[in-house]
Amino acid sequence: MSRKTFFNNSFNNFSDENGKVYLNDDYSAISKTFYDKLHNYTENKLNVLMTKMHEDIFINETVYTGSGGLALFYIMCYMKDDESNDNYLKMSLQFINLNNLKGHRISFLCGDAGPLALATFISHKLGNKRPSNLPEPNTLAQRLLDLLPSLKQSPNELLYGGAGYLYALLFVKKYIPEANLIQSDFIERVVNDIIKSGKTFSSQMKSDCPLLWQWHDKIYLGAAHGVSGILYLLLQARDYVSSQDMKTLIKPTLDWLADKQFSSGNFPSSLGSSSGDRLVQWCHGAPGFIPLFLLAHQIFKEEKYVKIALKSCEVIWQRGLCTKGYSICHGVSGNAYSFLYMYQATKDPIHLYRACCFMQWCLMEKSGTELHSPDRPASLFEGLLGRLYLAKDMMFTLDKVKFPAFSL
Repeated sequence: MSRKTFFNNSFNNFSDENGKVYLNDDYSAISKTFYDKLHNYTENKLNVLMTKMHEDIFINETVYTGSGGLALFYIMCYMKDDESNDNYLKMSLQFINLNNLKGHRISFLCGDAGPLALATFISHKLGNKRPSNLPEPNTLAQRLLDLLPSLKQSPNELLYGGAGYLYALLFVKKYIPEANLIQSDFIERVVNDIIKSGKTFSSQMKSDCPLLWQWHDKIYLGAAHGVSGILYLLLQARDYVSSQDMKTLIKPTLDWLADKQFSSGNFPSSLGSSSGDRLVQWCHGAPGFIPLFLLAHQIFKEEKYVKIALKSCEVIWQRGLCTKGYSICHGVSGNAYSFLYMYQATKDPIHLYRACCFMQWCLMEKSGTELHSPDRPASLFEGLLGRLYLAKDMMFTLDKVKFPAFSL
């Protein structure tokens, strides 16, 4: 008998009256009361991170489990504070360690590309206020480009592979475009390599899906290791994808993936998965598909993609209070982002209300609601920092909310 993966959702459904618990008078933003609660929570917990959990922050330099996650947190604060406070950049710099990078791990989340991309951003933004021990942006960007040979030996997925490398390149390209540190033809090479790999493997598998990728001998479908995460990065890199590839490869793969949705609204974690309709979490379930299908709707203007995302939101509301805990990757805070994306797309306050309910669950930290202690309890994707990232994100303009290291 399989172990229960979620707690029953006892939050009230949205109504005009219930909405006022978390939202302002016209339901267009969080209320001042809830804002103050998030502010107090982040201030208190950041203090805990910096004192009692300080050693765990520096377990490694990565964005996923190490100090790079806190660097990204402060960069997010800088970006959303109208880029006016260099103190955020200086704080961020304290959590970037470039000395331990080996030059062969390629992804933004779990490899060298993350710290290098973040350091490039900070170095550029600080300009002549850059500390003497921080290299110039072009030097750091070149180190990022020099990771390219490792692409051939890497998987294609987001956490460890090519899609994660593509995110790092797009991050630098988007957020410091005036520096022109990443050439467009370089991004095109990476995009084409990922697409070519997907075509080759699909052909080997004799699949009716034009693009398929594997990781650890499985065809994963979710955001972290699978088809949906890779497609989402390719769609975000659509300026570097040929119109022919978009039409004959990417869109048919998207539609093939849409057909895998369960009647519940969830998705399988992998092709032929024995776990079935169980996991409702960003890395392996419906929450990781919602940004993909909402972006697909923006690009292809087909209403079916919004309907897929809405259906997924229902299963997250029903089964998204994960017994694994509160994490961004496989917990409640990651699931809350699904509702925020849906609110951005529809402006329907039901989704903002639901996001607040899931945030409230994370704030309460009730005994017995985290049945699996995180391996890295301070980290961005497994631990406390993920909740703080979500809380801080919700305190800024809701239209700018973005799942970390996934959406640009």
